[in-house]
Amino acid sequence: MRFLSILSFLLVVQLVSAQSRFYKLYSGSGFDKGEDVLALPDSTFLVAGSSGSWEENAQGFLMKIDSVGAYVWSQSYGAQETEEIKRVFHRPGMGYYLAGMSNSWSNGNYDPMLIFTDLAGNQQWIKTYQNPAWERIHDGVQTKDTGFVLVGERQVTLGAEADILLMRLNKNGDTLWTKTLGTAGADRANSVIRVSDSLYVVGGEWYVADSSATKGFTMEINDQGVVQWFDTLGHLSGDFAVSDLTQTPFGIQFAGHHTFSPENHNVFSGSISLNGLLINQNAPQDGTFISDDKCQQIAYLAQQDRSIYGIQVQNDSTFSEYFDLNFGYVDALFGYWLGLPYTMVINQGYDYIGNIRPTLDGGFIATGMNSVIVDGQNQLNGGSNVFVLKVNGNGSAYVQTDTVFTTQQLVGLSPLFEGSEVLMFPNPVESVLHLNWEGSEPKQIEIYGMMGNLLHRESMTPAQTIDLSNWPQGVYYVCINGSAYPVVKH
Repeated sequence: MRFLSILSFLLVVQLVSAQSRFYKLYSGSGFDKGEDVLALPDSTFLVAGSSGSWEENAQGFLMKIDSVGAYVWSQSYGAQETEEIKRVFHRPGMGYYLAGMSNSWSNGNYDPMLIFTDLAGNQQWIKTYQNPAWERIHDGVQTKDTGFVLVGERQVTLGAEADILLMRLNKNGDTLWTKTLGTAGADRANSVIRVSDSLYVVGGEWYVADSSATKGFTMEINDQGVVQWFDTLGHLSGDFAVSDLTQTPFGIQFAGHHTFSPENHNVFSGSISLNGLLINQNAPQDGTFISDDKCQQIAYLAQQDRSIYGIQVQNDSTFSEYFDLNFGYVDALFGYWLGLPYTMVINQGYDYIGNIRPTLDGGFIATGMNSVIVDGQNQLNGGSNVFVLKVNGNGSAYVQTDTVFTTQQLVGLSPLFEGSEVLMFPNPVESVLHLNWEGSEPKQIEIYGMMGNLLHRESMTPAQTIDLSNWPQGVYYVCINGSAYPVVKH
């Protein structure tokens, strides 16, 4: 009996280990883009971004998945125009905050946006911060008092050069202050981290008139938005950008890119101390192998004492006109590639990384977008997929990505189909599924299981229902006149 107990325990451990890494795609019928992913204390995850699968225009979305990437629920947010969610924050026991931008309540320009939901993703309130300028939020961080520092860019008029935008909000979404910093050129803030109770380090791009080039920058601000120190980065000719920041035992590690030529970028990385002193900076020169590499995201993994890079790459060995993705480990001081097994996401289309976050098991989780997947195995439902890559903390960053089928549905909750001609609700459904459409013409309704097996077929007229109360929980596909749409049964 003791042997059987030990064997059962080992099997469970092996199963959990095997399930702690995955690469999955989530999509609906439109353009879907992952911007942020957050690990929750119960080992589930939240994924946020923008999606055209709920309505014709993009909506912000929040999706919850379980520890192995299975869809749990999703919600959409916004109005008649376009919303983008860039970051998601957890307020334990209360709900979630979603920070981004919107142009549904403006005169065509984008405004910063903050949304608060309950723990099921139901919107409690939404606030936008209207200004005649074009304002875009690129990153945000939670403050000690559960407020927020949001960073991005502000253009006074469309087409004008942008300035750095800094905002401080309280937990109710009220504005405590808004500030802009800028030069005669293009300036923007791409990343912000909190380094103490009331100090924040911001990174981005800053135009330097003396060199007629844009350089990377880091600066520290306090809780009142006062700049404590400011550094420009980039030791070679050409433009530089700091795309992301992470705190390590050595100070602040930064990553971005150096523009070698308009078609050729190199990864730019390095570290600065907490008091703003430059420790090192690196921008490797090209050799015989020409590549276009931009580090989009970086995260320090404390349990492994190294950092994970998310690099958008374009090189001689892949599709010449598109970008692919590399996820691999680097040392936490210089940013040197460690050469361990890493994950490559190679598709025929444009691939993008929204964010990388550490996970409780010492690994990392990342989200982003795949624009085209037509390799004979995978086929998009719409214009682009959200991807989620989860890796545990055993030291290998490798996960196979080229045999993934698009089976996870981002829009399991969407009530509108066929250009809003057919209404199907509620979704998820617990008992009775309602279907309605204009006119009186009947439609052929079929319901299929996940394996493609036909479970139900009937010809229905508008405003009829289907009783699913005795059906097992899971994802089903409702086929209406030849077009299939997912429905979740709870």
